[in-house]
Amino acid sequence: MHAKNLVAAALLLFVAASVVILLGREMRESDGGGSAPAAEALPADGVVVYYFHGETRCPTCRDIENYSHAAVQTAFSKELASDKVLWKVVNYEQPENSHFATDYEIVAPTVVLVRRIGGQNGEWRNLSRVWELVGDRDAFTEYLQNETRSMLGS
Repeated sequence: MHAKNLVAAALLLFVAASVVILLGREMRESDGGGSAPAAEALPADGVVVYYFHGETRCPTCRDIENYSHAAVQTAFSKELASDKVLWKVVNYEQPENSHFATDYEIVAPTVVLVRRIGGQNGEWRNLSRVWELVGDRDAFTEYLQNETRSMLGS
């Protein structure tokens, strides 16, 4: 009899904890928590550096985001300040952002550079090599910065 009560109490605690977690996630999403909405103002002319991620965020995915953000901030501080470069983090698995997966051939978290010309999207590059370079931060940073410089110059 005592064991049944313990099992019942454990199950109730599990259900209560699950409900709290789900409510917390729902509130975060409705508050705009997590990734910024993709519909924010984009530069008329310049480069948008997107880090696209899904709902599940592994440590490597977080490293790619952190390394990319640091590489952009380090090399392009003037361009960031003058809106020639914009850093954006977007969850491509959210319904309002799902078109990005098709638009930029996204199959996994990645960095995508999009050239903006006259307020329109132009050339874009999916920097999928970030996955093979994430173990070498210097090579990763060099790759991302060179690709961004190239995109800015085109």
